[in-house]
Amino acid sequence: MSRSPLCFCLLALALLSLPGLALAHQPYCEFADTSAAAPWQVPDPRISYAFFGNVYPPRDIDYFRFDAAAGQSILLSLSIPASDRDDPNIYKPLMAVLGPGLPRDLPPELPLGLQLPQGHGALMLPLGERPTWFYEPFGGLYFWNWQDYYFQAPQAAAYTVALWHPEEQAGRYSFVIGESEVFGGDMECFMAFSMYWTPLVEGSNPYRDTPLHMLMQDHSQLLEVEAAAAPAIALRVFDLGDGSYNLQLETSHFTFTPQNIDKAPVLNEGHAHLYVDGVKLARIYGEWSHVPTLPPDAEALTVALYANNHQAFAVDGEPISATVLLAAAENGG
Repeated sequence: MSRSPLCFCLLALALLSLPGLALAHQPYCEFADTSAAAPWQVPDPRISYAFFGNVYPPRDIDYFRFDAAAGQSILLSLSIPASDRDDPNIYKPLMAVLGPGLPRDLPPELPLGLQLPQGHGALMLPLGERPTWFYEPFGGLYFWNWQDYYFQAPQAAAYTVALWHPEEQAGRYSFVIGESEVFGGDMECFMAFSMYWTPLVEGSNPYRDTPLHMLMQDHSQLLEVEAAAAPAIALRVFDLGDGSYNLQLETSHFTFTPQNIDKAPVLNEGHAHLYVDGVKLARIYGEWSHVPTLPPDAEALTVALYANNHQAFAVDGEPISATVLLAAAENGG
């Protein structure tokens, strides 16, 4: 039986009402592999986010970017989804902060493939020798929590957290940044939450989405349609004056079908992806959506149309999308 959009909303609201899931952290999931070229943009490091990610393939390095004020203290924490308190093989990735004002004498633990901008230093995060096991009763979830760390930003700048496994082992994790408990999170992440308590399967790609800049390189992620039958999309962006935006997606020959997510593709139906400067921010399931915050240096928003199975609709190899420069956003106040 397929779920209606109302069912999705009700389930999301039920999950959001669980204190252990929503009030402690806003959850987001790694549907597309993060990289140095496409890091996860932390909207506000003061707010508590939990990013559920995958180290996959085994040499994978995930990147998280945030902006900090000089002297700002920011919580950085690593937890591992667990189901057995007696499991002797606790997954332990390593983490480092990269950025200006940090030690230029680079730690020997950094992986060979790490991309470190010129002039930036690196600081390893001390995770401790043994994690703390805890049971979160509201969600019925188990975690191993490695030692929390408070990063003191040496100057006002953009910083990056890199995460990898020193022995190149694939696995799942939860990266937490920030402390302020604010209601929210990604609805699609709530729907996929249970998969992070299952082990990664070797050779099975855990990512469902492709970064915007890679769609042109990997045509297997495109769903080609004839120009005469193709859907179309236009984007209007309204600046509300408080750092937030309303988006209006004007589509033709296209139907939003959130109830059919992950199912077989059907011509001219599916959902949209929202990107900020080419980095995926969220999925959109209807005409109107609200973006509460964006990175301070954000320049452009892009929306692209996707089929139920997460392939991007395309004509002659070009994804069907629309872009608006934030400088040209309409007055929505």
